[in-house]
Amino acid sequence: MKLFPPQVDVKLYEEGFGDRDLLERKGIGKRLSDLLEKVDDPVVLAVDGAWGSGKTHFLKRWVGAHAVENDGRATTVYFDAFANDFIEDPLIGLTGSIGERLPSAKQRVSWKKAKKVVVKVARPLFRVGAALATAGATELTGPIIDAAIEAGGKEAEEAVEAFWRREDGRRAAMQQFQNALAEITKDGSVLIIVVDELDRCRPDYALATLEVIKHFFAVERVHFVLGVNMDALEHIVRVRYGAGINATDYIKRFVSLSIQLPKYVGDGVVLRAQLKYFRTAADEMGIDARAGNIALDQLELAIAHNEITLRDIEKILTRLVVLPRSKELGEFPFGFQTVIIALVLWQVLQPDYFRRAFRRTLTMKEIDAFFGITTSMLERHSQSYNHDAYLLSGIWRFALTGESIIETDKADFARTFDRSGRGVSKVLEAIERDFFNFFEVRD
Repeated sequence: MKLFPPQVDVKLYEEGFGDRDLLERKGIGKRLSDLLEKVDDPVVLAVDGAWGSGKTHFLKRWVGAHAVENDGRATTVYFDAFANDFIEDPLIGLTGSIGERLPSAKQRVSWKKAKKVVVKVARPLFRVGAALATAGATELTGPIIDAAIEAGGKEAEEAVEAFWRREDGRRAAMQQFQNALAEITKDGSVLIIVVDELDRCRPDYALATLEVIKHFFAVERVHFVLGVNMDALEHIVRVRYGAGINATDYIKRFVSLSIQLPKYVGDGVVLRAQLKYFRTAADEMGIDARAGNIALDQLELAIAHNEITLRDIEKILTRLVVLPRSKELGEFPFGFQTVIIALVLWQVLQPDYFRRAFRRTLTMKEIDAFFGITTSMLERHSQSYNHDAYLLSGIWRFALTGESIIETDKADFARTFDRSGRGVSKVLEAIERDFFNFFEVRD
């Protein structure tokens, strides 16, 4: 049995989606490639999704799939913004990442011109790190501050400050950078830079990245793909500029298009991507099949009414594994399985429900709302009747109160915990003691 879902390391640029396209995202990758290959105007496209929705995995696969599977001719660059936000100016990191990926000697020679501009236009707070701490910094700075760097830190600082105050100098430098970039694409070559994890960065760095993309990279056949949660990015804008700003309109200045990764997989039987991932990973991790099926049923009810990400699914799977006697869970009475698995879901998705269930302060109204269970779903003669929902709601009502909506069903629900229907007055106390009072998984 495995503690965590298997993680496959992606060899950047060398492999695409291959045969292990579990969430069936190869198709959207192909459409993305086709679009960016044929458009000349610079495009900034956001792959929009909540944290944990699989954006990073998709983008790491796609930068390789573009050439390996989609016959793309563009040079792709993967840039992890979050891993680089310790540097004050994003232009530094972007320039370095692009230089590492240029395929031809001629392009690399052209890119040296861009690198010489970078330190001149970098933010003043970067100046000492770029000029003095980096090996070979003199080579990159250009004639304007070469002598100052050689003379020492104070002179370098003053030289860069003077350059930064000159508006004409900044504009000229930006034009020099764009000219160097245009040399790389003038023969029809396409450059695509993927900027991932932008919404996890410091607010100033995230917004500076957008500004850099807009002002320095607005060159034909140079495209950006942002891996980002647009809601989180809008929050960053409001943090930086105040709650009164129209964050949506602000971001439109920078982002041309946006797409979302598909929520469903399958051609015949359509299934939520999260459920497909759970089913496959549960098998690979050795989770008991019966317990896994109960968890799937509960997730299928809950997913329409709760934000459940792929990362949440991974946490749920790990918690199922660490349950005491987890390999035997499928042999327990159905009532115990149902309650235990719902508690595991709440540990991840609604920690307050998890705690209050043991205190018996959680209400049936809250439980039914979490799983999207309506009154008509519990009425056996209703067209909306759902037997899984009926069992789930009834078992929880009995576990919390010892009662049932229909008195004649009470004995049946008691027997889901104990075939004799006796000795079930302290179900939750026993479950807390035997299953949730040992390991605590730290996220």
